[in-house]
Amino acid sequence: MQITSLHTYPIKGCRGHSVDRLVLDRLGAVGDRRLMLVDAVTGNFLSQREVPVLATIEPQLDGPMLSVMVEGQPPLSVELDPHGPMREVTIWDDRVIAADQGDAAAGWFSERLGRACRLVYFGAAAQRLLDPQYTPRVDAETAFSDGYPLLAVLQESLDDLNTRLAEPVPMTRFRPNIVVAGAPAWSEDAWRVLAIGSITLDAVKPCARCVVPTTDQATGARHPTREPLRTLATFRTIKGLGAIFGQNLVAGGEGEIHAGAEVKRER
Repeated sequence: MQITSLHTYPIKGCRGHSVDRLVLDRLGAVGDRRLMLVDAVTGNFLSQREVPVLATIEPQLDGPMLSVMVEGQPPLSVELDPHGPMREVTIWDDRVIAADQGDAAAGWFSERLGRACRLVYFGAAAQRLLDPQYTPRVDAETAFSDGYPLLAVLQESLDDLNTRLAEPVPMTRFRPNIVVAGAPAWSEDAWRVLAIGSITLDAVKPCARCVVPTTDQATGARHPTREPLRTLATFRTIKGLGAIFGQNLVAGGEGEIHAGAEVKRER
């Protein structure tokens, strides 16, 4: 197998972009979902589940500088402050101490989303351990991803899904970090340990899919009949998880992976 593309999503729920390499640290891919938008009052995280327009917001990181663009709107440019005012935020069942990124960022996003929100950063004071039921390492962590540091998907599986759809969907609907090709469709179910160069990755849990894949990542519009989720659910369902696509991964160490690299299945 081979890596065909790599992707990061600087702000949880916002548009991602392709990269030539991923630098992996203890939290996953550097620059991937270290920022998150939260409700200004409750501190609860915001995502495309309830705010699909996030798909139209495009963040870019250049060192400590964050630039955010929306077509036809004035851009935002701020320097990230990992030591900003600390506030407790909630992502799923986890409470995390995150660094608030100030009123200018909060005002920009609040105006674009039509709701009061704050931008927060996963700084040095933050910690979010993974569910020990689904990782071989009790100290494994992630930042503001839904639950796991990395998501890998198989191109052949999307190709098979698209043969079942009236209108094929692009890979962007599934928001992966790593796209792999060169194996039979759905063979990712059998992944246990992958090796990319010196990096070992444990496949810890199939990725349960929510409403997000029904969202056009260019426009933020929902599909009127919930495709491709509706079709996926007819043949790719696990009891207790729902419709699944892709595998959640946990890296066994730090390092780099590159587009074009060989992916070996060790188990």
